[in-house]
Amino acid sequence: ELHWQAGTKVSPRTMVTSVTVLALEVRFGVRNDAKMIPSVLGCFPNVETLYIKSGQPDQSTGKLNQKFWHDSGAIECIRSRIKRLIFHDFQGGRSELAFLKYFVESALMLKQVVILLSTGSTLPAEEVHSKMANVKRAGEISIALVTGYSELQGRYKRGSEFSLGELFSLMKFPCANY
Repeated sequence: ELHWQAGTKVSPRTMVTSVTVLALEVRFGVRNDAKMIPSVLGCFPNVETLYIKSGQPDQSTGKLNQKFWHDSGAIECIRSRIKRLIFHDFQGGRSELAFLKYFVESALMLKQVVILLSTGSTLPAEEVHSKMANVKRAGEISIALVTGYSELQGRYKRGSEFSLGELFSLMKFPCANY
């Protein structure tokens, strides 16, 4: 388990070029947690599959909007490498939605997004679907919204005991191409 600080400088010494699958837990309601995402992703320039698990903040320290993400500058692996985003425990909060929109708008190679809605999501699946339908994209992207994925939660907590193929075979979800 690695711990990062917002503002970690990316340099050849901090880059890990062999990683193509990366999982991060981020408390989007905690400003400093969310602010570390650009630094962390900058250290993994060849990531093609990104798992984001939305963590529960002890207390909220401010909401981040899309302007924050655009002002943080281009994140190279999002722009030119990442093909798949799997977003676990999506609550539907403004900060999460702003990151998701920024990600989808910025990712030129993105082909697939899977959003696993938390049982405590503040937005119904239909509203998340409609908000994502209005996001500009560079190409055609398959977006799947998944509810009731409790069967997978135990396996996620024990680690990545399943391949991406197994993940999709375990889930029954609506898929929309935009």
